Amino acid sequence: MNPATLALLIPIIAVIGSFIVSIMKLKERQSIAANEQANNNKSLHDEISSLRQRIEVLERVITEDSYDLKQKINNA
Repeated sequence: MNPATLALLIPIIAVIGSFIVSIMKLKERQSIAANEQANNNKSLHDEISSLRQRIEVLERVITEDSYDLKQKINNA
């Protein structure tokens, strides 16, 4: 291999190597972002479940007969 070919191949290999490193870093960042998004989704799902349970309890309390009686007593 002559020096001219070697001088041409070194920068080409360096550029290709930098592209590969950039792609690997981008994939790593995307993976981290996907994990964070999954954790965020799980916490939101848990919060929604908790709020639904609270709403069910409130609906149950309001529809009880004793609640209506308390309202009538408080209004009197």
